[in-house]
Amino acid sequence: MKLPLKKLLVPIDFSAISLHALDYAAGIAKTTNAEITLLHVYDAPELPKNSSFNISDLIERGINEKINEIKAKDKNLFGVNLKTRVVAGKIHECIEEVAKEIKADMIIMGTHGSSGIRKIGKLLLGSNAYRVVNNSPCPIITIKEINKKINFKDIILPIDNSKQTMSKVRLAMDWAKAFGSKIHILALTAFFDELVVQIKDLKDQVFEIEELLEKNGIEYESKMIRHQRISESVLSYAEKVNADLIIIVTEQENALAEMIIHSAARNIVTESTVPVLSINIDG
Repeated sequence: MKLPLKKLLVPIDFSAISLHALDYAAGIAKTTNAEITLLHVYDAPELPKNSSFNISDLIERGINEKINEIKAKDKNLFGVNLKTRVVAGKIHECIEEVAKEIKADMIIMGTHGSSGIRKIGKLLLGSNAYRVVNNSPCPIITIKEINKKINFKDIILPIDNSKQTMSKVRLAMDWAKAFGSKIHILALTAFFDELVVQIKDLKDQVFEIEELLEKNGIEYESKMIRHQRISESVLSYAEKVNADLIIIVTEQENALAEMIIHSAARNIVTESTVPVLSINIDG
């Protein structure tokens, strides 16, 4: 089974975490035969209007040379189809624009680090990372920490009884089939424990997902957790089962649920030490 991924976009600032994200993307590309576009965003310096010196060309040549060095030295990239884009502008805006332009199927990015060239430490930090996630036109994997082994063995699938849950279930199934993953269904009842109807609906949702996974021959296990803070429940459980990936939806339809889930999604993206695959249903 091949994931429907043809084009991956990887923002890179030459920090260790961004290079790790590139290796992570290479592992996916080799399985899916996807093409990787490396994107570096830089701040264009201001020059006098009458200046004939084109510093942007000089900067871009230097960046491309650095990228070519990485391509030549990183064995994980051998056999991977790589393209390069170097642009000037605001990071989150450029990522979104390039993703749309190349029709990226997924963005894979590190979420902190300082640049090896111009100390662009603002790349994908905290709320800026979530801004990219929240406006992404395609699913996006954020990686906060460097792990020696890049695995996709155990996937955490937090669910609620919203209609949006099924959109990530389908992606999780494709992922599990491609990498032989086990899906951990994590049903969360942190909203209003006294509303028995909601809990019953959630149990029905779990049963429906279990049937779907069983029908498709995907290994799974289910867990229902009550907690005051949804993100804390998800991250604690991910640590407990030594998860390799967490799949979340970053928007909700109901206004009250949106306020709660939106905050939980932000916390998961910015706090998780496990890679997070976010699906923006408005993207």
